Amino acid sequence: MYISELRIRNFRNFMKARFSFREGVNTLIGENGSGKTNALHALRLLIDEALERNAINLREADFCRDLGRWHGHWIVISADFLELDPSEGCQLLRHNAGHMDGTNSGTCTLYFRPKRDVRKRLHELSEEDAGVGESLKSLTVDDYEAVVTGRARGDFLDDEVYRRWVGDPESEEFPDPDEDDQGIFGVRTQPLFHEVACTFVRALRDVVADLRSYRANPLLTLLRGMESSIEIAEAERIVGMVRELNSDISALDEIKDLASSIDSALNRAVGYTYGPSVTIESALPDSMEKLLQKLSLLVGDSPTAGYRGELSEQSLGVANLIYLALKLLEYELKLSSDRVAHFFLIEEPEAHVHTHVQKTLFKKLPSKRTQVIVTTHSTHVSSAAKIGSVNVLARKGDHAEVYQPARGLSPKAVQRLERYLDAVRSTLLFAKGVVLVEGEAEQITIPAMLRDVFGLSPDEMGFSVISMSSAYFEHVAAIFSEERIQRPCAIVTDRDTALIDLPEDPDDDTEDQARARSAQESGESRYQALQAFAEGNRWIRPMFAEHTFEVEFIGANNSREVIRTLGQIYSKPQNIEQIKERLADEDIEIAGTEVLRLANKVGKGWFALLLSESLDAWTYIPDYILSAVAFACHQSVDARVLKRIGEFRIDSPRGSSDEKLKALLAVEGLRDLEPEKFLAVFRTAAPEDDLSLFCQYVEEYQGK
Repeated sequence: MYISELRIRNFRNFMKARFSFREGVNTLIGENGSGKTNALHALRLLIDEALERNAINLREADFCRDLGRWHGHWIVISADFLELDPSEGCQLLRHNAGHMDGTNSGTCTLYFRPKRDVRKRLHELSEEDAGVGESLKSLTVDDYEAVVTGRARGDFLDDEVYRRWVGDPESEEFPDPDEDDQGIFGVRTQPLFHEVACTFVRALRDVVADLRSYRANPLLTLLRGMESSIEIAEAERIVGMVRELNSDISALDEIKDLASSIDSALNRAVGYTYGPSVTIESALPDSMEKLLQKLSLLVGDSPTAGYRGELSEQSLGVANLIYLALKLLEYELKLSSDRVAHFFLIEEPEAHVHTHVQKTLFKKLPSKRTQVIVTTHSTHVSSAAKIGSVNVLARKGDHAEVYQPARGLSPKAVQRLERYLDAVRSTLLFAKGVVLVEGEAEQITIPAMLRDVFGLSPDEMGFSVISMSSAYFEHVAAIFSEERIQRPCAIVTDRDTALIDLPEDPDDDTEDQARARSAQESGESRYQALQAFAEGNRWIRPMFAEHTFEVEFIGANNSREVIRTLGQIYSKPQNIEQIKERLADEDIEIAGTEVLRLANKVGKGWFALLLSESLDAWTYIPDYILSAVAFACHQSVDARVLKRIGEFRIDSPRGSSDEKLKALLAVEGLRDLEPEKFLAVFRTAAPEDDLSLFCQYVEEYQGK
């Protein structure tokens, strides 16, 4: 048996969330604060017996903040199960949760809703069209109840279903609870705690404290009950030795003298009438159960190390690995029980664990007879995950959305994605937006241009630059769509239009012309294919250089930056002077041909590094790259970020063409202006500045 889907409505930062799971190992990926912990907790409310029994009695803070006023709303957490086989051990679970349709599927649902009399009163008031608002305002969580059902068919993520059976607090309309449909809500049942086994490993942050705690220590979980398997004679011998040791320690003269001194001091302070009597005795536990609970782990640096010390002496990484090992043993102990299903939930296993260990650990997680769900924001863990078993969480204001990157993709497309991620440890699944580029030249120079021209890195602007090392973008970009990951993806590539004139008849081409024609034809084919691929998909936008990146860069009036690299490439002054002239030529065929020659001479990647060292605040970002960056981050940048860029630009070392920006410094109270007003002043003063153009693109993509 395994969970195929988890649906959450109105719980914590989930307004409406649908998680898809498969057998084996599943991964929840997302940035900090996206709701990974909340998703696991929602699932634990249904299946984890380690939670306190009253955990399902939720609090006001458990309602999603995006609801605004929570009064009258319900929290609904529902899990669908598959492969409820007809074996004897599964009969009770099938009876409680299984659908009666021969599909071997079932559903367990937790409702946190107003009690029946409250729901009845809300319905009656809504029928009378009076007093509903006041009644809603007076509700507290004490007016709510937690109800667990099996076999529910209602999908409460559907707004129509929700309004029909829960009601609409905004319009103050509520249904009659006397008309509740068991087919929709399911039949009341007990939670699944006793039918399934669940092992939860919380985020590894301070496991040394956990290993010292009585309740949280997994070692004690493993030791509990072990005394029953120790031979009676051995147990009696050890207990006898402990009692004898207690007696010997207590009988020491030094101990008796100390007790007598304490007793005398008390009597002198408060007198004999009110003074307590004190003795000191050794109190080592004299039962096998309590003795076993006093066992401690001693750890060495390696299997061959002679020294073994307290766990607190080890690094956090070592402590975390030991904690994980103990939780795996706890899981194996439960696996040997007669539970009909086993779930292993792990929260952020990457914390304080070496990156190589992260990936190895993930690939070796138990999946036979067990469904594993792991939360992470590690590219090393996520790169080892199967894309078909990944759920991506994204923050949207005060709530989170959940995406399945493999939904609707062919098995072949999924396989390619998995191989790509396994090879490159990409941040593809984590970024708020991405710019996919052909190769290393753009991957190196785009972040460098943003840092020097805008004063911010791509990470600070909320997107990632990811090199495909090829022009086959479609295989990776396919995960960005309405039905998969709803995040902007800009594709930056070249049309490779020839810089030199080409004869009408290809048969008349020289060798150089034939190469240029072939590149141009490939570029045109790529252009047509990407345009068709992105058509109708608002999450993908291809951006094309007319020629190549290097040509577009110098064509954007950046000959100064290219000329700065010559000292790193040539040593003879006469060579440098001749090349300068060609690079500064206004004819793009001459300047473009020369910059391409330089890039090919030292290698495009190395030339990009040299170029990135020659940039400054007055470098011009090529228009197609500026547009691509704006598209990738138009959902994550706001006026505050743009104002920060503006302040960076007017504070940067003065260039030769910044007279309008100099004038901005004379504006009284400029820095005290609200971001929107600041940007309005900036754009009016310098409409052709890169920031002004960037703002224009961002507004276009935001639909303003």
